Amino acid sequence: MSQFIETEKKGSGFELCGRMIREGDSLVVFIDEVGRFEIPGNVLTVTLAGLGDGEFSWGRVRLSESGRGLYLDIGGLWYATPIARVRTVMEGRNRKGPVSRVR
Repeated sequence: MSQFIETEKKGSGFELCGRMIREGDSLVVFIDEVGRFEIPGNVLTVTLAGLGDGEFSWGRVRLSESGRGLYLDIGGLWYATPIARVRTVMEGRNRKGPVSRVR
């Protein structure tokens, strides 16, 4: 007789909850049931280059330690989006990109 081993698969540490678009030179982030947040292009460029964080009245934006993600601190909750998608949205190759809540 064979035995079965039951294991639980751990879920992702991210939950899709919003989207981002380009509006002029700015990146605009929409978080479902939270609001709309704008990151000016010059602040985004400095952050993506790893030269510092962006501070706003609504929170903060920073580069992930690996350099592959952009984190947003909005109202004490953390949200993330892949840098590759930020770049394609800002270059106009994609119209929008995903934003996820960090669990």
